Amino acid sequence: MGDAPGVHDLEARVRRGRLTKRRILKDVPALRFGEGRDCTLPAALAIATGGEYDWLMGCSGAAFTTTIDETSWDPLAATPRDPETRTRMAAAAGVRIDPVDPPFDDEMRALVLDRLIEGVDTRLLPLELGIGGPEYGLIVGYDDEAPTFYLRTFFDKDDDLRRVGWDVFENAERGALTFADRTAAPDRARSVRDGIDVAIASADASDRALMSWAATLRDDTRWADSKHAGSAAFADHAMRAVLVDKRRAAARFLRAARGLFANAPGGDLLRAAESCGYAADAAAKGGLGPFDGSVAMRFIDAGHRRAFAKGLDAVRDHDREAREALASARSSIK
Repeated sequence: MGDAPGVHDLEARVRRGRLTKRRILKDVPALRFGEGRDCTLPAALAIATGGEYDWLMGCSGAAFTTTIDETSWDPLAATPRDPETRTRMAAAAGVRIDPVDPPFDDEMRALVLDRLIEGVDTRLLPLELGIGGPEYGLIVGYDDEAPTFYLRTFFDKDDDLRRVGWDVFENAERGALTFADRTAAPDRARSVRDGIDVAIASADASDRALMSWAATLRDDTRWADSKHAGSAAFADHAMRAVLVDKRRAAARFLRAARGLFANAPGGDLLRAAESCGYAADAAAKGGLGPFDGSVAMRFIDAGHRRAFAKGLDAVRDHDREAREALASARSSIK
């Protein structure tokens, strides 16, 4: 369970014992796609730690990247969730993360329950992965007599909390937990430098992903089967929503970060922010909002797909300008 200090801390908590308790944090808002926090890992982590979504996206570098699953066209590949990005986000939030994967035996259930209670009681909320769907959510309450856990996930049908028991914690893809412990407050200027470094280092990979995405949209033979094209329409729509969300977060992050540095790098950061904003606008021209039949019909039409691809070409150009500005800013930032 994470590293050794985390396990020892849990054992000590269990030995201290506790009374039956129930607590639900009803002020944690419902999670929704399409409201500007579409990458669920930083969205959940920001709520869990009281951090800022744009700050976590920018300092981790996730706001500047583009990733794609060329083979299966899985939209989940577009969102940041790899361990390295997760660690950088946690550092920017001022926490150390302790991931815990099910299944849990009786002894581990006691340890995990104790940690869940502590997380809710201290408002350093545990993250869950895959219970409501293949995304991150939050544990926002508990009743330890059953026990019952109360969740916010991005797949909830209404504002009511999701209630679950131990049976939902199955494996690393369904029911994995991530706990957090406070660390020293992060050096904000250093966190910005780390994010810029990731943006520059990932530039070629992100550019190739955009180029591959556009080329695939132009490959009419791939979408000749209307049934296959219909399911791909949802994936493309979701990936563009994530891309827009990332670049808008990047623009807001850079505008906020420019105040940490002198005039020269600050000006470059502002120029990069403008380019990221233009990239978001270019991606958004393909259409955002809820997915419905009209979105699928547009995707099936070859002309519309070529228009989507042209928009991605524009994103590449704006991304290139943003990276040039970031490289210039980084050369001045020590």
